[in-house]
Amino acid sequence: MAKSKTEKAAKAEKTAPKNFFDPDIARKIWLAGVGAYGRAYDDATDAAEKFAEKANHSFDDLVAKGEKIEDVIRARISGGKTGKKVAHMVEDFTKKTMDVAESRRAALDARLDDVKKSLGESFAPYNIAALSHTVENLTRQVEVLTAEVADLKAKKAGRSAKTPEVG
Repeated sequence: MAKSKTEKAAKAEKTAPKNFFDPDIARKIWLAGVGAYGRAYDDATDAAEKFAEKANHSFDDLVAKGEKIEDVIRARISGGKTGKKVAHMVEDFTKKTMDVAESRRAALDARLDDVKKSLGESFAPYNIAALSHTVENLTRQVEVLTAEVADLKAKKAGRSAKTPEVG
């Protein structure tokens, strides 16, 4: 039974990875995190821009459709007795509607600017230039630690080659 335990231990030792800490993997994990923040910022910015573009385009389409309908109604009404009076009322209503539309568009633009500003402030701690500098510093630290680990392994290997194993 003791023999089977040592055989199992030897087999597990052969299949176990020899290097548990790979500095390149740690660096890649760090860079993946930085990349995730960068992607999130880009996606949020793109989404805000697309929303603004869609909102403006939809608004312009609705205004164009309203103008066509207004022209059709104006043409129908102008043929009647009270056509001039109604046409004047429609013009007044159209002017008021245009004023409201302009004020709403300005309010929408202000809201979008606030969202963009808020997103910019939210992601300010993730400034790509600062993150790049931090990654470079961490990379240098990892390289130093890797060299130290390699030196320690070399010293250990040299020491174990000099001292005979006790078995």
